[in-house]
Amino acid sequence: MPSFQEIFPFIPLAVFAFFGWRYFKNGSLVGALLGGKLTETIGEISLSAQGLSSRVLRVSLMAAPPGESPQLALAITSKAALGASVVPFKLSQSQALELISLLQRATQR
Repeated sequence: MPSFQEIFPFIPLAVFAFFGWRYFKNGSLVGALLGGKLTETIGEISLSAQGLSSRVLRVSLMAAPPGESPQLALAITSKAALGASVVPFKLSQSQALELISLLQRATQR
């Protein structure tokens, strides 16, 4: 039976292979992170930019099984001179409506 020291180098390789499979299956980084295919990008908003860094909030629709309403994908993409990051969120239709309500209440104050 192989020891842990012999198996350990293959664990990161297995994680990388799984993530790579999800990336090619779903067609995008956000889709791979959220576990679904993005069907349409609705739009994006440029957030505050400081120096060499920038941030964008992107709103997309995710594919839904037949008979279900599509889910909403929000992704905050930060880009800088030496790196980048993506923070994705998946919202159901009811959560998206609640977010809309909260944003409207916040802008009316």
